[in-house]
Amino acid sequence: MLIPEKLDAIIQILLSNEFGEKARLTVLDVARQAGITAAMARRLLLRLERSGYVGVRGTIRLLRAARLMDAWGYLYSIREIERSEFVSAERPQYVMPKIANWARKEGVLYAFTLFSATELVRPYVAPSTTSLYIHKKDLRRWQQFFREESILPAEKEGNVVCLLAEKGHFQATTETRGARIVSLPRLYADLMSFGGRGEEAARELLQILRPNDV
Repeated sequence: MLIPEKLDAIIQILLSNEFGEKARLTVLDVARQAGITAAMARRLLLRLERSGYVGVRGTIRLLRAARLMDAWGYLYSIREIERSEFVSAERPQYVMPKIANWARKEGVLYAFTLFSATELVRPYVAPSTTSLYIHKKDLRRWQQFFREESILPAEKEGNVVCLLAEKGHFQATTETRGARIVSLPRLYADLMSFGGRGEEAARELLQILRPNDV
C-alpha cells in the first residue's frame, strides 16, 4: 500500500459520506470512525487541506471529490494488499451467490470489489475472477467454507481472490442484488489502482457517482 493506512481510512470516510448521507462531519467524527486520536485525524486532515481537497474549519468540507478519488486511486495499490487465492471450477456468477449466502448466514464481513463488484452495479467487463475483501481474522473460516465448496487453495494464481483487509475497508459497504460490495468510492480507487481495463471501468463508475467537480 503506497498510502498510509490511517490516511486511507480518512479518505474512505470523507468520500463515502460525500456520496452517501452527506452528514456534517467534524474532526472528532472522523477520528472516531477511523479509530484514531483526534490529534492524528486533525494532522491528516490538514495535510489534505494543504493539497486543496478539504476545508477544515468547524465541519469538514470536501472541496474536490473527483480529484481526491483520482489521487486516492493513484496513491493506493490494491495489488500490494496481502491476499489468499483459491481455485474454483465454477464461474464467478455461481461462486458469488454462494459466498454472499454463506457470509450472510455466518455474519462474516466481506465485500466484493473490482469486476466482481462492477458486474453488480455497472457491468463493464465480465469478471473471470471473483475478487473480494475479507477480514484478516476470518481467514480460517473462509478456508473451511471453500474446502466444503471444493474451492481449493491455488498453487500460483487463483480465480477466487480474497484480499485480507482490516475493518476500515468495510465502511459504507452496500447491499446490491443480494451481495455486499465495497463503497463506490473505494471501488473507484480499487479499479484505478488495478490499471488497464480497471481504469476504464472506473470512468464508467463515475456515471453513478457524479461528483460535482467531474
